[in-house]
Amino acid sequence: METSEARRIEATNAERHQMSGQYGWEFSPDAPNMLERWTVLPFSQRGDKRLAFGALSGAYQGLRFSVFDYHRRPTVTSVHTRWTNKKVNELEEITIDSVWVITLPAPMPNFQIASSIESAWDVEQYPEPATADRKFNRWYKLIDTDPNVAVQVLTPQVAAAMRSLKLHNWSLVGSELVYTEHPIFGRTKPEDVLATLGKLAQLVPQLPFHLGGGQPQQPVAPQYPQAPPPQHPPPQYPPPQYPQQPYPPHQPGYPQQYPPPPHYGYPPQQPGYPPQYPPQGYPPPGPYGPPQGYPPRGY
Repeated sequence: METSEARRIEATNAERHQMSGQYGWEFSPDAPNMLERWTVLPFSQRGDKRLAFGALSGAYQGLRFSVFDYHRRPTVTSVHTRWTNKKVNELEEITIDSVWVITLPAPMPNFQIASSIESAWDVEQYPEPATADRKFNRWYKLIDTDPNVAVQVLTPQVAAAMRSLKLHNWSLVGSELVYTEHPIFGRTKPEDVLATLGKLAQLVPQLPFHLGGGQPQQPVAPQYPQAPPPQHPPPQYPPPQYPQQPYPPHQPGYPQQYPPPPHYGYPPQQPGYPPQYPPQGYPPPGPYGPPQGYPPRGY
């Protein structure tokens, strides 16, 4: 490896190591397990001398993430002399991309979009999206993506977020969003790492998670076993019978109620009405009337 490339990797690792202590993130100077984990851009591009370095992982604004730099050599040019046809020297080209991986709250269908003017990648042969915004379609290419799925992922909200946040090269792989950026000046500084994480935290809530199986999963309440039903139903008994009380019981604070006295054949006197007497011609029984058992007067 050339001295300039070694110095660039060393400087990036030093900055990322300092960030890990500042934000409580995990740091690794080398991450070979990241090289074969995804088959999307930039890992699908040709090249050898592949390296993953300056790896950080942790949480930022409620999102789990990983970020690292990806090093590869896409081309090697040999220079020959014109007369002897012998190789004089080799000119190799090194490309470094910064990769952010965000863990999504729910799985999504496979999707991959890239800028149509990205000079570091060979994407000219791929089709454009087919959204209602023709100007938006001309800016991008779909990489190994079903156009019907792309139309559903690229909602107006997602497209607007891509334009305003300038997030052009990203993929959906299961429950992960893989975003790639080609640094113009060769290195992604700590402030660039934080700025891109903040942009991705704004893009993720706009994604239509219902396409991949619903909304973010909620914890399921524990299920407890229920007691089995009894083998024999309990016997049914008639409700208890109580003797009816002709008069209500005495309540504290109210006068005691007694049964009305007998009226000897006459209706009881009602309050507010004059007393009722026997009709004329029938003297009341007693010492002044005919004895009991005799016919009434007039017979």
